[in-house]
Amino acid sequence: MGYGFIWDIDGVVMDSPHEAAWRETASKPPWSVSLSTDFYLRHVASRPRYEGAHNILLLQGVYDKLGAKTEEERKRLLERFATEKNNMIRDLIRRGKFKIFRDAVTLLLRAKRVEIPQACASASKNATDMLRMVDRERILREMGTDYGVLSPGQTLYDVFNVDACGLDLGGKTGILRHAADQLRAKFPEAEFFVVFEDSPSGLAAAKSLGFYAVGVHRIGSVEALRDAGADIIVDRLDELNPESLLREIEAKNRESKH
Repeated sequence: MGYGFIWDIDGVVMDSPHEAAWRETASKPPWSVSLSTDFYLRHVASRPRYEGAHNILLLQGVYDKLGAKTEEERKRLLERFATEKNNMIRDLIRRGKFKIFRDAVTLLLRAKRVEIPQACASASKNATDMLRMVDRERILREMGTDYGVLSPGQTLYDVFNVDACGLDLGGKTGILRHAADQLRAKFPEAEFFVVFEDSPSGLAAAKSLGFYAVGVHRIGSVEALRDAGADIIVDRLDELNPESLLREIEAKNRESKH
């Protein structure tokens, strides 16, 4: 059986400014609400922009506070809020206000070295831009090696065989399904997929598709990742070896069939 890796980007591979952009935008008038990290992980992370924006405005009582009684009034507020957030995150990204998680990049590069097909599959429409901003020279400078998988001028984006980021496919489940379909099209031997996610909603989406789900504990609670169905939970991805991880999954699959 062949395998493919499917990666969430925001929160797993990069510490993108998404949460900061949502929090800063929400704190400004007329929205004037405070977002906790737990709220962000449960209701915003790994969701399309308008869904996350709607969850904030609805669950934080902003629609009611601003007197939006009709559907049309809510749509106008939603559009304004989502646009403000998008403008803010674009500005933060242009200024390089993000970092890479070295543990995730290490596993990405190791998997590339042993030729495991990989897809980036973030709900964020900005994930691809961030990946393209991390060039080989930065990786060599910050990590000391690229495991011999990147050529001069290439970026972290070139590690992936499929780009399924920022697609409007009805949420994370649709994005993950599309990523898997595209990997199968390019690599017919890929029949089973391992998803790396840091949000409960992303993990639940992976499990709904029958994929093996690695919960990456960056922030929030381990219990939330476990409740979402994570098969394993790790604090550091560089503690995983691609080959040994796949052997462990194969062993579990054999056990489940008996």
